[in-house]
Amino acid sequence: MNVQLEELSPCRRKLNIEVPVEDITSEFDDAVSAYAQSVAIPGFRPGKAPKQMVKARFKKEILGRLRDHLLPKSYHEAIQENNLQVINIIEMDEEIEVVEGQPLSYSVTVDVRPEISLPVYKGLKLSKEREDVKDEEVDARIESLREQRADFEDVTDRPVARGDMAQIDFTSTLDGKPLEEVEPEAKGLGEGKDFWLQASDEAFIPELGLALAGLSIGDKETLKVTFPDSFVLESLRGKEVAFDVEVKGVRARKLPELDEEFFKSLGVENAEEFRKQILDSLEAEKDRAAEGKLRNAIEEMLLESTSFELPESLVGSATQQQIQQIANDMQRGGMTEEQLLEQKDQLLETAKTTAERQVKLRLILQQIAGEEEIQVSDSEFKREMTMMAYAYSMQPDELERRLKENNQLDDLRGDVVCRKVLQLIQDEAEIDGETKNTEDAAEDS
Repeated sequence: MNVQLEELSPCRRKLNIEVPVEDITSEFDDAVSAYAQSVAIPGFRPGKAPKQMVKARFKKEILGRLRDHLLPKSYHEAIQENNLQVINIIEMDEEIEVVEGQPLSYSVTVDVRPEISLPVYKGLKLSKEREDVKDEEVDARIESLREQRADFEDVTDRPVARGDMAQIDFTSTLDGKPLEEVEPEAKGLGEGKDFWLQASDEAFIPELGLALAGLSIGDKETLKVTFPDSFVLESLRGKEVAFDVEVKGVRARKLPELDEEFFKSLGVENAEEFRKQILDSLEAEKDRAAEGKLRNAIEEMLLESTSFELPESLVGSATQQQIQQIANDMQRGGMTEEQLLEQKDQLLETAKTTAERQVKLRLILQQIAGEEEIQVSDSEFKREMTMMAYAYSMQPDELERRLKENNQLDDLRGDVVCRKVLQLIQDEAEIDGETKNTEDAAEDS
């Protein structure tokens, strides 16, 4: 077999492959013989028909099967002969046909794994900075838990305060006309009866919610609200709407007391045990944060210590994934498709930068995994699948089916390999400063 290799870029190769006519003839004869054993021709017992008759009657089908056999066979021989670690097949000639008595010639373009000169990754000197948990952090977490379990109680002896729930009747106008008449899409915003709205910036219409603070039951006011650019209805963005409001009721947030009933609802006996539980939870968070910073330091070291060209196809697909993820996040935050299009250049630049970092780091970690012969056993992979399935409230079999349908099983296995490599580097490192107070860190800086 004749193979000519062209280097199109540091990570892209073009293979010009030619299977000689002698091999075509030999393979074709073998294919005819095999076909003759399986086809039925009237007047002949199975396998007894003359090969020339089989060849004449089924030549097109035989050549088609021969092509399907020779293409992958010759391709794999070509990449092995040239010691190529192919990442993606980029392009292959169209309408490749096997013709009797002629060599089979075709071209295929591939992206290959780059050559990476690995930095020293064992025995690294790293610093692990872990902040202490402060008393005020424990207090804040306790207040947050109380907020989550807060109730509301009717208030009649004072005006609406920030954070209260206010019961209102309202009608709204835009440029002096009923809102829903001017903007039919604004259903439900034109008029409301006994509508409860929180007097805070967390309200559905934050400016209206904040404007309720200071009003008392029975008060009637006209509150002018300019809708923000992020409002869910695009037609109202930036427009000023007048709300004629009457306050009919007020409910104040009531935090639960730190008493036996509250502790029991959380599965603890008393205040001391409750505070200890909060402290342990925050300590675990600090540990995870410190571990995360340490992993980030290792990743940055690997990225800064290596330089090589990245395969275009890997960067391209990773960039598309990043664009989709960023766009989804922005749309969940209230951004429209039109606003996304206005920022497409910045979005593409951000996505490509992130994608290049991800691809580069993954290639480095994969090469280290090869050097260290790090693999993922079936039991490790099954455990990973189970943990991931539970995180998504799915059965492991269902998750595996979905990943298989989307060709993501190898990606998941690769993620596990990369984590094992990072753990190896961390285990082999010299780590100092296992705990470090926030004040100490500030003094050092």
